[in-house]
Amino acid sequence: MLVINRGEKHNRALELPEIVSGLLVMLVLLWQACFAGVSHAEVFHGVYTHADQYLLSGLVWFNTLVVMIHMSCKWFRVHQVGRFLWLQLLVGLFASIVFPCEPHYFSSVYGLRLSMVLGMLMGVFSLVNMGAYIRERRSGSVRGRSVNPAFSFFTYMVALVLFSTALLLSPGATHEPISFVDALFMSASATSITGLTTLDVSSAFTPFGKTVLLMDIQVGALGVMTFTYFVLMMVGKRLAVRENVNMSSFLDQQGNSIVKPLLKAVGFVTLAAEAIGAACLYFLWSGNTDIPQSDVLGYAIFHSVSAFCNAGITLFPENMATHYVSDAYGVQGVMMGLMFIGAIGFGVYLECMTRIRRRIAGKLVQRRWSTHSWLVCRVTLITLLVGCLGMSLLGYLEPSLHGQHGGYGVWESLWNSVGRSAGFNLTDIAEYGIVYKLFLCVMMFVGGNPAGTGGGVYAPVVAICVLEVLRVLRGVQDVEIHNRRIARNTVDRALATVLLSIFWIGLTTMVVLLLEPDLAAQKDGLIKVFFMEVSAFTTTGYDLGAVQEISWVSKLIVSLNMLFGRVGMFTCMLIFIRPKNPAPIRFPETRLPLS
Repeated sequence: MLVINRGEKHNRALELPEIVSGLLVMLVLLWQACFAGVSHAEVFHGVYTHADQYLLSGLVWFNTLVVMIHMSCKWFRVHQVGRFLWLQLLVGLFASIVFPCEPHYFSSVYGLRLSMVLGMLMGVFSLVNMGAYIRERRSGSVRGRSVNPAFSFFTYMVALVLFSTALLLSPGATHEPISFVDALFMSASATSITGLTTLDVSSAFTPFGKTVLLMDIQVGALGVMTFTYFVLMMVGKRLAVRENVNMSSFLDQQGNSIVKPLLKAVGFVTLAAEAIGAACLYFLWSGNTDIPQSDVLGYAIFHSVSAFCNAGITLFPENMATHYVSDAYGVQGVMMGLMFIGAIGFGVYLECMTRIRRRIAGKLVQRRWSTHSWLVCRVTLITLLVGCLGMSLLGYLEPSLHGQHGGYGVWESLWNSVGRSAGFNLTDIAEYGIVYKLFLCVMMFVGGNPAGTGGGVYAPVVAICVLEVLRVLRGVQDVEIHNRRIARNTVDRALATVLLSIFWIGLTTMVVLLLEPDLAAQKDGLIKVFFMEVSAFTTTGYDLGAVQEISWVSKLIVSLNMLFGRVGMFTCMLIFIRPKNPAPIRFPETRLPLS
């Protein structure tokens, strides 16, 4: 036991130089990207001063060496003499690989590219590792205190938005200076995976600015806490008991033992889906002269991540309605597949992976699926069928400009039904009739599924509310599905979520209408503002053009609406209202007339 403790002390001693060197790498990268005034072409052709090249490459390789030493000390529990010999061997291998290289080649195109990629990864790992290091040091002083997971999640989201806003305001992120409100709006939209934009992403932002938005989309889709704990697992750290409790509470899972497998499922499904989607889009777009062939891989990665995360942000000037994209059915099929996979929810994938693993191992697999997976699969199928059929009929029966111009029929209805929480539009949504727009608002409100990348109040929540109404009408005591009784607090939370969400959307719609009298005076002003608020709260991204017409104050309100929608209205209320324990005494029951 004493030897293990000494090993842990040595490992902790090696954490500090690893964190410092990783943070230095990130600071150098951010400084060069934000303020060095170097274009994208110059970055990837190695046009840096020799000092910048040596500084960046040296820091990266030093951090690599520290990480190798740290991980080797953690993996190989050997005697101190053996540890010393192992470290000397690593140093010798490192020197034999790096130092024979010529200085020009060491800091040339490939060396600089590798340094940039490794530097960004190490910087992220170091930030997360530093947070864990600080929590470990403070664990003794804060023992006994309980931090609200809802408050932590909202705080992390706000911090990420503000940090991304500062990066987007830097000279290296945009071709022309942008306002603080636009930078904040774009950061909030990307972090909350909404898709509403006040600027054209392809023309307004440099590759560095697009990378910032892409990172916001990825981290925002998985959740800052989920992403943080996943990175901690990757660097070999174990979650403390309190972190397991907070994470299980945030993920709304029963038991702390499911946190680690769920985080692994999140990482595996995300990386696999986005990699396969990017490869498919790359081959589909290769040779397309309408897309910059020098950056086809960048386009493929950006849209694969945006589709899987249901973000709705594209590099095309007219979203997916651009003519050379709206006619590419293969691309649309890949995008729909990514949106569907992301919206299903990682809990279902975890159960599938667990069943497959047990079957391969020859263990007993239960024929009965969990109630969550059973409900998610059926509600998702019903929502897709109802949405596709309803929008197809409305698009055909309701007079509209879209009907006069000719539409995509069932295919576009299927696209809008699958992407109801993504916001990619094949045509101009403003050309549809008023009933179609209201029906689309309902579909956006329903959204995806828990523990997924989709938005909305979630389809299972709406299903539970419908079943509760049927229970009251039938006079049954409990809500029962899949031969199970749904817990009363789950039903109450579903009802509260739906009611609070409807109240919040109505309130923000009225506030924006008061702040925008010119927009409210338009013939379709009410539906434009209401549609925008529903899209913002449900983190969808469909827009009828109201975002381009509102003032900076209304943009701030919409930004807050997007963050509240991503966190969840019920979760936001828990920030301000602390739940109380059930009272031991209950008052006598009384009845009131309701009709």
